[in-house]
Amino acid sequence: MASYLRVDGLSRVVRDLQAIGVDAEDLRRAFSSIASEGASLVSSLAPRRTGRLARDTRGNRAKNRAVVTVGRASIPYAGPINYGWPARNITAAGFLQKADQSWQPYALRRLEQELNTIIRRKGLS
Repeated sequence: MASYLRVDGLSRVVRDLQAIGVDAEDLRRAFSSIASEGASLVSSLAPRRTGRLARDTRGNRAKNRAVVTVGRASIPYAGPINYGWPARNITAAGFLQKADQSWQPYALRRLEQELNTIIRRKGLS
């Protein structure tokens, strides 16, 4: 289960930055930093019975996106805990949605900061 904030035109910005000499690893570091911060927020909002769900929150290392993922095959209950499961009397916690709402404005500013830092470091400004 992943949480997404879509930024229109971001793929083109990434392609253009690579075309003028920005390394994919620089972009990976920038998006990884944003995803890690988002994962920390999601983890802090995740319900805790054993803490396993909160510990399994992680960010990615892609060159063109920051994705926070919660759950995997060994933790199949991430979806029902977040979205609920009325047939099993599981109330939706909505921790991913809460994190999205509070993280979106900050994530866009962080993305701009990271990209501007890369551009300045490469002497492209």
